[in-house]
Amino acid sequence: MPNPSEETDYLRAMPVPFAVVKTVPDEEGRTVDAVFAYVNDAAIALAGCAREVLVGSSVFDACPDVARCMLGVLDDTARTGATQYFTCRSVSGDRYFSVRSYRPREGFCACVLQDVTEQALLDRRLREERRLLERQAMRDPLTGLYHVRQGRRLVEGALAEPRWEGACSALFMFDVDDFKKVNDEHGHHRGDDVLRGFAQLLERSFRRTDIVFRAGGDEFSAFVADIPCACVAERLCADVIAGVERLSAEGVPVSVSIGVAVGRPGWSYEAYYRAADQALYRIKRAGKSAYCVAVMEGRAAAAPMAAAVSERCSLPLPARKEAAPRTQPAA
Repeated sequence: MPNPSEETDYLRAMPVPFAVVKTVPDEEGRTVDAVFAYVNDAAIALAGCAREVLVGSSVFDACPDVARCMLGVLDDTARTGATQYFTCRSVSGDRYFSVRSYRPREGFCACVLQDVTEQALLDRRLREERRLLERQAMRDPLTGLYHVRQGRRLVEGALAEPRWEGACSALFMFDVDDFKKVNDEHGHHRGDDVLRGFAQLLERSFRRTDIVFRAGGDEFSAFVADIPCACVAERLCADVIAGVERLSAEGVPVSVSIGVAVGRPGWSYEAYYRAADQALYRIKRAGKSAYCVAVMEGRAAAAPMAAAVSERCSLPLPARKEAAPRTQPAA
């Protein structure tokens, strides 16, 4: 059987860093530091210090790359004997270590370290690539907003959530007026700038919890799951129109027409879409740079196919003439 000094020699030659630390309590018994009691050759190479310098020195003074929060982990093992396995990052952020700790005797914590920097960086790169792919799958590449299918899925999910009877929701439809003229007269690159600027305006105008998406081409939509009343929808429309006027003063002159559907719980996405689309159609016939808010009356159960609406508009409307509803892309 090997004697204790031979066992130490075995640990000294281990190809992975190994260290034993002793916790240091204050007068009240609270652990305030940890000092090296033993380090093998691999740990010395990792620390870049001589053995005589490390042994007896504070872990955090001798190795500034060790985060101070590690003291709690070392103390937990030294006090309770809990065996722990975790991955930690150096303070500088450029190295990662897999650490397994155990208690060789009370008040001490032994740690076996393995440098897993290469694997950790690979995992991080894979996570970033996955997030990028997920974003590309859900987002419009030009504006960064949700694309129409993802927007519809999110709206349908919000509509399916239970809400109190008096709650209202609103679907906004925005159409940049005469956008083809912008492309023809100023070029597609300026047209792209207009769309990006309008998308940013919508993100500023609505809350993070609201659903804003590009419906296609020069059309955008936003869904507010909990809106107090139609007058709030009117105020949002007015704010967006004023924002577009400011953007026009700084660049290419454009305007926006807005159709909105406001309804209580129970109405489907199709009902909201139809009412908002009809409101947008009517306001574009009446004029531009204006809005029309359609309030869907009654309960969805009483009129599952189409809603009776009352309208609140910023311009006088011509006599009602129903437009054929457009088809939405399948979710």
